[in-house]
Amino acid sequence: MTRTTIDFGIDLGTTNSAIAKIQGVGAEIIKNNAGSDTTPSAVMVDRRGRLSVGRAAKERSEVDTENTCVEFKLRMGTTGQPKLFSAANRTMEPEELSAEVLKSLRRDVAMATGEDITSAVITVPAAFELSACDATRRAAELAGLTYAPLLQEPTAAALAYGFQSEEDAFWLVYDFGGGTFDAAVVNVRDGEFTVVNHRGDNFLGGKLIDWAIVEKLLIPALTQDHRVGDLRRGNERRTGMIAKLKGAAESAKIELSRAESAAIVLEDLLDDAGREFDFEYDLRRADVERLIEPFIVRSVNLCRKALTESRLGPGDLQKVLLVGGPTLTPYLRERLADPKDGLGIPLDHSQDPMTVVARGAAIFAAGQRLDAAASSAPPVPIAPGAYAVELEYKPMGPDTEPFVGGKVTGGPVAGCAVEFVSDALPPWRSGRIPLTGDGAFTTTLWAERGRANTFTIEFSDATGGLRDITPNTLTYTVGVVDTQPPLTHSIGVGLAGNEVEWLIRRGTPLPARRRVLLRTAVGLSRGASEGMIRIPVLEGEHHRADRNRRIGRLEVDPQQVRRDVPEGSEVDLTLVIDESRLVVARAYVPILDEEFEHAINLQTESVPTHEELARDAAAEKQRLAAVRRQADEYRDERAREVLARIDAENIVADIDAMVDAARVDPDAATTCGKRLLDLKAAIDEAEDELEWPRLVQEVREITEAVRQVVRNSGGPNHARMLASAEEAVEAAITAHDADLLRQRAEEMRQLALRVMDETGELALLAFDELQSLTGEMNDPQEAQQLVETGRRAAAGRDIATLRHVNAMLSRQLPTPPPAPDPFSTVRRGR
Repeated sequence: MTRTTIDFGIDLGTTNSAIAKIQGVGAEIIKNNAGSDTTPSAVMVDRRGRLSVGRAAKERSEVDTENTCVEFKLRMGTTGQPKLFSAANRTMEPEELSAEVLKSLRRDVAMATGEDITSAVITVPAAFELSACDATRRAAELAGLTYAPLLQEPTAAALAYGFQSEEDAFWLVYDFGGGTFDAAVVNVRDGEFTVVNHRGDNFLGGKLIDWAIVEKLLIPALTQDHRVGDLRRGNERRTGMIAKLKGAAESAKIELSRAESAAIVLEDLLDDAGREFDFEYDLRRADVERLIEPFIVRSVNLCRKALTESRLGPGDLQKVLLVGGPTLTPYLRERLADPKDGLGIPLDHSQDPMTVVARGAAIFAAGQRLDAAASSAPPVPIAPGAYAVELEYKPMGPDTEPFVGGKVTGGPVAGCAVEFVSDALPPWRSGRIPLTGDGAFTTTLWAERGRANTFTIEFSDATGGLRDITPNTLTYTVGVVDTQPPLTHSIGVGLAGNEVEWLIRRGTPLPARRRVLLRTAVGLSRGASEGMIRIPVLEGEHHRADRNRRIGRLEVDPQQVRRDVPEGSEVDLTLVIDESRLVVARAYVPILDEEFEHAINLQTESVPTHEELARDAAAEKQRLAAVRRQADEYRDERAREVLARIDAENIVADIDAMVDAARVDPDAATTCGKRLLDLKAAIDEAEDELEWPRLVQEVREITEAVRQVVRNSGGPNHARMLASAEEAVEAAITAHDADLLRQRAEEMRQLALRVMDETGELALLAFDELQSLTGEMNDPQEAQQLVETGRRAAAGRDIATLRHVNAMLSRQLPTPPPAPDPFSTVRRGR
């Protein structure tokens, strides 16, 4: 058959993957060769180079970590540490591993349906960075999927839950997957839904719960009863035993969704003396609930942030749609439903959370038309003199009377007509629709809800006789459809001074396009072996460049230019992002009058090393300690709230554990780098909150110092000016306006300077400062004579002479002297 729509959807998951096919107004999962709905995202390569994907590879990963790989989705878009399969001496990048999973799913389709598909919709987390989306595109190409639009996972889930919904409402998609978390606020209205807002975390998922069970429960229990030293993720000698504990933790965690406890039994482990032992442990649901609390807090905080930014409260939402295996956990559901510590919104778990994303992707795929070149089968050839029709329509939409246009080609069309006949009982007919002189026509159809409506296209010639036409059918389904997806992270470029030039802001509907004029920070010499126009591409929201994720670079190489490009030259950058969040960039350099296509290299920096992470973590913990002290000193509740969030989300403990694990685990290193960015941004937020109480304290100290100056040296007029200035300071404090308060503080300083200038105190201060700088003056002998004159003038309170001496001494300095401190008299006790 020749497909006109994609029809197949793939959930390419961290832990498991699945593929589904549209079936009427729903979708059915295509089981793998083992009869399972999902395929573990695991790859194994044996010593002969034979590659296996799925359950066998997953089970083997628990005993042979060197020749298996799991959870590689977390490193999509990164560079620097490909997986080495040691037995075969073969390395594979994350996108190559993902491609093998996609190939396995394609084979499952071929086995089940006989089709060799070359097109499918592939889902990605909404929080995925552009570099990870680009890596997913490359994985699809490697797997033989020549046309593979990307769809955000929350959108797919919302489609699966509400494709046939006729209500107008707000929903929250709560997608807690194996490695990522997404929270998306969705508005359904008039048969269309829009993602209003999104928050997510690429490194928050079920695997973190597995590791918490291993590190907090299983390792302490095992080492207490058996002589196994230094059992930790960061110890390369213990990777085999750690892998077995991780696999057992994952299986037991799943079992706890249906039971109060789960027995873990691992046989034939070796202690330090080489003796075999068996490890048995009774994992209790209550202990796991305690461990998952910080992860739930993180997810709830992201949901609340998404709601607050959307100006919505729990009462504005109809339901929460549960997605992902961890949402089967009873405790997680209880916490989410709790109005105090959770969300307090009704939960909808009517769909299978493990396969809902794949099924939603298939529904979306049924609305995506294929060009003939992208079809999963070659087009049927048209015989000479036969007729063909080029149709313009949407295969899916909320309208029960969809619009259809088209143009008939292949032969004479004078007096010809088309008619659409539905497969309903009784059939609905459009009536004969005459063609225009060039073979064009337009009409509306009538479609029923709740099923896929197939229409036969009847083509009649000028005599009224029916003629064959290709294609001769059209299928349309009434259902909720997605509008323009939003960009989930702002995209910008890093500039000098740790600044960011934001190009396309978060929430912008896709596709999007932005043009911006930049200037080079370095020169470029034609043909040189070194030097490059290199502009970092950032993804995030922070005003400081280094707090955002660096996802790639804009590059122009010296070998690409015809002549030198001096520093400060213009670069006219155009950035285009499509609905799949795939990026095309063009850089036009006016001085060369040349445009560079594909100038963007979308790959994140190499995975950080253990040493880099340890150094960075130590520095941030010192900064956090300083912020804690200041928060206590100023008793600032806003800063304390930020610190409480850091503690509730267990950020520091997470980082400590992952820094150690990063010695041998690249996934831990990648996750640790992201958590460090979270910690840095949170500390920045606390420091920003503390800036206000620091400023208030500083201004109050200035005010007190000015009072003392006016009290000691001022007159009645100065006292009136001080009273007015104090009122202005208090008004700025009440308004919580930092800029205004700084302005009022400067006015206070100017009042002090005025009083001291009128009394001569300022001239005395200036002379004291200039005396200390005589060694820097141009003519030391003349300077010394001036100093002697100044001392006599100061002793006799000859202020006029002292001002003249100060002016002469100032001219002796190569640079202007610093302004006198108006409050030094207070500190020095003058």
